[in-house]
Amino acid sequence: MLSFEKINADNMMQTAKFYNYKISRTSDYTVGGIYMWREFYDTSFAIYEDMIFYKVKFLDRTSFTYPIGSGSFTKAIEALKEYCKSNDLPLWFCTVPEEVVPILTEEFNGTIPGNPSRDWADYLYRAEDLAQMAGRRYSGQRNHINKFLRLYPNYQYHEMSSENLGRVIDFLKDYQTKFGKEASLAQEEFKRALEIMPLIDKFQLPGGFIEVDGEIIAISVGEIIKDTLYSHIEKANRNYEGAYQMIVREFARHNVTEEVKYINREEDVGDEGLRKSKLSYHPTKLLDKYCVSVPYN
Repeated sequence: MLSFEKINADNMMQTAKFYNYKISRTSDYTVGGIYMWREFYDTSFAIYEDMIFYKVKFLDRTSFTYPIGSGSFTKAIEALKEYCKSNDLPLWFCTVPEEVVPILTEEFNGTIPGNPSRDWADYLYRAEDLAQMAGRRYSGQRNHINKFLRLYPNYQYHEMSSENLGRVIDFLKDYQTKFGKEASLAQEEFKRALEIMPLIDKFQLPGGFIEVDGEIIAISVGEIIKDTLYSHIEKANRNYEGAYQMIVREFARHNVTEEVKYINREEDVGDEGLRKSKLSYHPTKLLDKYCVSVPYN
């Protein structure tokens, strides 16, 4: 019988070793994504014969993520079926990427109860696009960047470290006071951003910030898995025109390598301002996530 364990700072990296087996570029199997939202989704995990899956509360329903790892996908699904039978639960998968949907529907007779929510689709970009912002379609972004460079030519970009982390946390608190949103998801994100900051070295999350005249004016924290850089936290002081465009570009430039081909800037959760902003950077694709119901027999 499967035994699920709550996610915490001590076991997080135990689960992270499985993420290199994921076959999609969605943000749900990432250290930052799992840890920051573990309380919100009541997340726990189980490991079965070199496969991992998570149990979450999604849309008020007990749900599971698709199994990943070096073991047998079929055996993992059968183990989940037995668990759900024993606990009188439907076998309901959430945040299923499109690459996995055919496996669950064709091999395990799964059904898709509805269309994927646009609010939860991840924004995927070509890494080179955000690092260079070249071409006509990025002219608007370059205009903001050029104005920032004219106004603040002595800006500096720094990687986050234990020595400057306190200043970054102070920036986050000040940002929340000045620009924080009242929406519950935004409040949760701020709370969890503060919580994860002291753990970025432990979790091997790259972070960076821009400062002007000794003051931090923008930050970003992300994660690299296989060929994708994930952007978990991104905040900028809007009083510095072009600060957001600069942190997007600089964070990409300092973390994109020959191996990193894409950047996932995650969902807009239905926030119209976020949606407009994320679309303005011209994603190469929106990564939909599905719910799939799988029968026991």
